[in-house]
Amino acid sequence: MDFTRKAKWTFVLVTILFSLVRSSSANHTSINDTSIEMIHVGLILDAQSWVGKIVDSCISLAISDFYSRNRHYQTKLIVHTRDSEGYSLLVLSQGMFLCIWHSIVFFIMTQSSRIHLRCAVLVLLENFKLDAIIVAENSAAVKILAELGSRVKIPIISLFAAGPSLSFSEYPYLIQIGQDESSQAKVIAAIAEAFSWRSVTLIYEDNDPARPILSNANTCFDQHTTVLLVHMSPTLASRLFLNARRLGMMSQGYAWITTDMITNFMNSMDPSVIESMQGVVGFKPHIPASKELRKLAIRWRSKNLNENQNLEEMEMNVYGIWSYDMVWAVATAAERVMTRHPHILHQVTRMNMNFTTIRSSQSGLVFMDEILQSRFKGISGGFQLTNGRLIPKEFEIVNVFKGESIIGYWNPGNGITSLMKQENHNETNSTSSSKLESVIWPGGTMNIPKGWSLHGKRLRIGVPANNGFREIISVTRDPRTNETTVTGYCVDVFKEAVQSLGYEVHYDFIPFEDANGRMAGTYDDLILQVYYKNYDAVVGDTTILARRFPYVDFTMPFTDKGIGTVVPKINKKSLWIFLMPLSGDLWITTAAFFILTGLVVWFIERPINEEFQGSPCEQIGMIFWYSFSTLVFAHKEKLLSNLSKFVVIIWVFVVLIITSSYTATLASMLTVQQIELNSKQDYVGYHYGFVLSRAVSNLDFKNPRLKPYNSPEEYADALGRGSNNGGVSAIIDEIPYLKVFLAKYPSDYTIIKSMTTSGGFGFVFPKGSPLVQDISSAIMRLREEERLQLMENKWFNSTESIFTDQDTRSNPSRLNLHSFGGLFLVTGISSTSALLLCLFQKSRAIIIREFKFFLNSMDSLKDYLKVQRYFTTPTILFN
Repeated sequence: MDFTRKAKWTFVLVTILFSLVRSSSANHTSINDTSIEMIHVGLILDAQSWVGKIVDSCISLAISDFYSRNRHYQTKLIVHTRDSEGYSLLVLSQGMFLCIWHSIVFFIMTQSSRIHLRCAVLVLLENFKLDAIIVAENSAAVKILAELGSRVKIPIISLFAAGPSLSFSEYPYLIQIGQDESSQAKVIAAIAEAFSWRSVTLIYEDNDPARPILSNANTCFDQHTTVLLVHMSPTLASRLFLNARRLGMMSQGYAWITTDMITNFMNSMDPSVIESMQGVVGFKPHIPASKELRKLAIRWRSKNLNENQNLEEMEMNVYGIWSYDMVWAVATAAERVMTRHPHILHQVTRMNMNFTTIRSSQSGLVFMDEILQSRFKGISGGFQLTNGRLIPKEFEIVNVFKGESIIGYWNPGNGITSLMKQENHNETNSTSSSKLESVIWPGGTMNIPKGWSLHGKRLRIGVPANNGFREIISVTRDPRTNETTVTGYCVDVFKEAVQSLGYEVHYDFIPFEDANGRMAGTYDDLILQVYYKNYDAVVGDTTILARRFPYVDFTMPFTDKGIGTVVPKINKKSLWIFLMPLSGDLWITTAAFFILTGLVVWFIERPINEEFQGSPCEQIGMIFWYSFSTLVFAHKEKLLSNLSKFVVIIWVFVVLIITSSYTATLASMLTVQQIELNSKQDYVGYHYGFVLSRAVSNLDFKNPRLKPYNSPEEYADALGRGSNNGGVSAIIDEIPYLKVFLAKYPSDYTIIKSMTTSGGFGFVFPKGSPLVQDISSAIMRLREEERLQLMENKWFNSTESIFTDQDTRSNPSRLNLHSFGGLFLVTGISSTSALLLCLFQKSRAIIIREFKFFLNSMDSLKDYLKVQRYFTTPTILFN
């Protein structure tokens, strides 16, 4: 059976080849009588396909137009058209009339078939030779023909980009037209980004021309989305969209994107297909509008209406325009070869290829170089080949709705640009979606599809059971009806977030419990149920932790982040609480320095200041009054000595520091109690399921002994009894739990330290779930609108004012003498220095006074001696 099938194919191929020999021989005979050099070009196409019909007619029109303008040319293109009937094998068979490489034949035929085909090829090669081949087929045969062209040095012109694997460096005789799949993938990514779609489902025809786009764009495709990208032949796409409409997939919520493989032929599709494609967004190469293009389209349509009734419903597309320009490039290159290298045209040499002697064109290299150097203004715009490829400079993005309308453009340099790109080329800050015109999507809506759908599925949402903090989440079961009710802060937040979405989400809460109604595992076990697809989500007090992200995704937190420590408040009923801020030695030292300062000031001022004089009792009273009045800065006595002023200034500064510290410490002690958990006798309580190891290290606890609890009532009982009576000295837990606890016991307990070492509570969804972003956005809106705070006040009774958020390292303790030793040293030295200086001044004054008295005494003695001398002298004289 297999041999018979292969024999039939061999017969078909041989028949086609011999028909080519006869037709080409006839052509060759007829043209020998003219002086014009004929350039033979093979054209392989599917005569029954849209592209085949359009390309065939456009090439015919291009040859007619070119030579009507250039009647003096010495060359003329002769096109030999062969119908591939849409099969790659026949494409090869049509290509083999210019050169047959028997190793290719070996790949597709049996040994006996190869012998028959070799004979046919030898006959063909003896009678005919082509100078170029144009392939209007997007098939795997293009690659094989490219290899053949490289072997025999004949240009192979493909009107379809055959993919990035056919590089110009590897196939120097291959010319391709159009963007490769990697460029198209960039357009797809830009469109998806413009409409904020995170994933796209690719529907493609599983063949070589369509398959490369998958490898170029696999990073942006997903299999769970309502954004569908179609990359296939127009014929197959027509059937796809007809069936999609029948299945209801061309309705609201869906988005369809078509590549240029389909979009280029939309104007030629059946009206019923176009009707089923309403709302589709596609892209295709942009051909600038021009007078020449409009005139060509009119002439092409007029010509085909008269000659071919099958084209009356078609319109010329980009492939027809490209083929028109390519014919002009080939014809111009042929003339340049004839003018510049007349001696080399049609020279052939024999070349041995795998035991078969065939001809190899010597003029092929020159002909190829001339084609590559072609530069002219064509119908499609500026014609220029880059690395053997004619690349469109821009894509136009279109929307199909009651016709085809352009909504924007895309180019590699600027990405998506608007219709007014010439006027707004400086606007670089606008988003991609704002650059596109309004799009009418399937279903006739202008609302951008969100890109995914639950398709009416009810979500199975797991919730933790038997949580002692019922304000956060509570599961109750009615014993009569056996109905389960889930309530709490987490549930309210989830319901509000879902209601704020622009679409419906149906769900059922399923408690994670065993047969006895207790929780069926840990919180990690509950979260893994989402990973194992037993649940679609988890709603509850699930903490966002880094180690859980490899398995699930979390929404943004809807509670405060971090952990804290709760302790009992100080006993504010103590009569002597005002003495607690200062230690005993500090009280005594402060009092002593009050008296010392008063004595120093009195000692300095008493001799010169009447206010410090009086009876002994008055002077003692003045000493105490003046020194202690500085405590409240109520001293009114005027100081006369600079030394006393210096002492008082230093002392007032010391008093200011002491009173400020005393006030701050006393205020803190009235609200916060400092605890020391560094000894092994202190117990620390925590919540069941809480990850404690990191919390203990972050809060600087040393060697704590831990006890688990499950409810606010258990917390209060343990803290009330204390570590010495079977309880605990502190409770470590996450902030939401502590808020619930403090809301119930606001006057007895307080938080003394907190750290943001946990991510708060978040809802759990499977990896990649689109609900994560939507629910997170809804939570943020609830927070911005303060509705989240209202729900928290409802369940937690607003514990905002209870939080002190102080760390124990900065928490106030009793102030001791060591803390203020420097101040007392300064005031002691200043007072002593002033006192010594005063004593020095007084002793100096006494010495000076005594010295003055001595001098005065000496003067008196001198005067006395003078008087005595006066009276004694006359007596002596008289005698």
